[in-house]
Amino acid sequence: MITYEKPHLSYHEQIQLLKNRNLIINDEDYALQKLKHISYYRLSAYFIPFYSQKDIFTNGTTFDDIIELYHFDKELRILTFSAIEKIEIFLRTSIAYNFAKEHTPFGYVDNKNFYCDDKDFNWFCSDVQKETKRSKETFVKHFRDKYTQKDLPIWMVVETISFGTLSKLYTMLCPETEKLILNGIDLPSFVFKNWLHVFSYIRNISAHHSRLWNRQFVIKTKIPRHKKEFKGMINDRYYTFAMMANYVLTAINDTFDFKKELKDLFDKYPNIDKKSMGFNITNFFYLNL
Repeated sequence: MITYEKPHLSYHEQIQLLKNRNLIINDEDYALQKLKHISYYRLSAYFIPFYSQKDIFTNGTTFDDIIELYHFDKELRILTFSAIEKIEIFLRTSIAYNFAKEHTPFGYVDNKNFYCDDKDFNWFCSDVQKETKRSKETFVKHFRDKYTQKDLPIWMVVETISFGTLSKLYTMLCPETEKLILNGIDLPSFVFKNWLHVFSYIRNISAHHSRLWNRQFVIKTKIPRHKKEFKGMINDRYYTFAMMANYVLTAINDTFDFKKELKDLFDKYPNIDKKSMGFNITNFFYLNL
């Protein structure tokens, strides 16, 4: 290990450093404005594919090339977040409806209605209490003011807890309730539980404006072996998410055309390296891109 000794650089010094590293900057005023709005450090993640060697850009690389990749990644995050939003809302709705039907609106406070140990149940209850208590939703205040129960009904709970807590709730459902939710999705329980974990992870990446384009995902996706389109697929790149999202959105009959939106985005940015996202000629076939 060594001591970190990189000094502070002014915006003009940052521009000079990039030029010293063989980057073409045709409009320094434009570059200056971009560096003021997007930090050098944030942009540096997008430098790497343009390097011919360490810290040296390939001949002909321009500042505009880097900004184009940055903007593509931004739009990819927006599209990704939109796709996950549809799945998330479906899950909140389906859990609330089917759980209340099977176990009453307040059945979530009784651990006999779940398929989990006491530790997981207590953890879940603690998170629900914290998240509903700090909620500023009008419907929560209305319920507290009007009714005697201290616990909210399940359809209010699912609208106040985080997607992470919602995913945890799903993993605790008894098989009978889970079967109702999975009806029509045709995935094994352990696969869908894993997918929700992956969706939550990628949702957080998108929500925090982190790089998504060529990221290698930390959480590995479980592949449904009975689906031919998933066979032989790598499980840690964006292509995997695209397949998962498209599959679930189709299964729940959502009208959001994720495939078309993704194709339109690739058409808008034709120079983007798709291989780093896990795409190749074979798997493009399955998404019809």
